[in-house]
Amino acid sequence: MWQGMNQRRFPRTKCQCKVRMKQQGHTFTISTVTENVGLGGVCVYLEKGLDIFSPVDLELILGDGKPPVKIQGTIVWVVRRREFKKGYCFDTGVEFAELSPEDKARLDSVIDKVSPPSFP
Repeated sequence: MWQGMNQRRFPRTKCQCKVRMKQQGHTFTISTVTENVGLGGVCVYLEKGLDIFSPVDLELILGDGKPPVKIQGTIVWVVRRREFKKGYCFDTGVEFAELSPEDKARLDSVIDKVSPPSFP
């Protein structure tokens, strides 16, 4: 398991959103879902490992009836794991480069809806 998970500036919430991802400099687009989402980035499942520190363009479909949030990010970690009867898949962590205030508010709203309530 990646040791930096507990050192994140922005906690992640287990949430599945549809994602279209394109590695900059490549022509193919990857469609997948998130494993978790936070204001600082996402973890996505991929069938192919991508290069760490490579820039990506993301379209995050939040399911709120509005157009996808378009975000630039960087792949910061990749963990290969074996899936039963599926071969290998890659958990891939993408850190967002920058979110506009509007996109941050939308993402925060979606995260709040799926986050368990916190108690003092």
